Amino acid sequence: MKKLRALKFKARFKELVILVIFIAVTSFAVIEVKNLLNQEKIKTLTEQISVSSSKDTNIFAALASKDNTPLRVTGNAIAVLDIPAYSIRGQIVEGTDDEILKNYIGKFQGCADAGQIGNFCLAAHNNIYTEIFRNLHKCQYGDKVRVVTKTHEYIYTVTSVEVVDPSRTDVLKGSTKREITLITCTQAATKRVVVKGELTSERELDAKEQEEGVR
Repeated sequence: MKKLRALKFKARFKELVILVIFIAVTSFAVIEVKNLLNQEKIKTLTEQISVSSSKDTNIFAALASKDNTPLRVTGNAIAVLDIPAYSIRGQIVEGTDDEILKNYIGKFQGCADAGQIGNFCLAAHNNIYTEIFRNLHKCQYGDKVRVVTKTHEYIYTVTSVEVVDPSRTDVLKGSTKREITLITCTQAATKRVVVKGELTSERELDAKEQEEGVR
């Protein structure tokens, strides 16, 4: 009887070992197949990105170029800002309190108006609410910033991009030039991204543009 039990135990043990090996091999095979599929997807996606990049090295510019909505001041806004290279666009409203910054770009009270001599200072959120300035940190020297009011279009050219401490209020100081200053928080909200530019061109809108907006 003991020998018979021993034989049965060995047989069951072998069956258990075989079952464990089978499960392990099957699981490994499934994982490998998934890895191969994922690698193929990544390869395909990479190829698609490469093709897109070869056509247009600036993806944000490509996306922005598809937006044919005219720049037009709406509601209680005083102007609309547009940086097409980084898909930044929003209505500008007087003030920088929380309610304004939930939906708009806020203009600091007391600063110069668009096109005027002085510092035209604007702020917006980058990671909450409308996230208008989400890509502001990507701006580079020489980029163009368009500001359209109800009567004029102003083009500013970026002269500097820097990250500063919140205590750096000097970035809001007046100027003897026609400047623009764009401000938002960093992702961690511990510092501020500050983009500055100078006015390089301006023009008066014609009657149609004032009515329908500027493309």
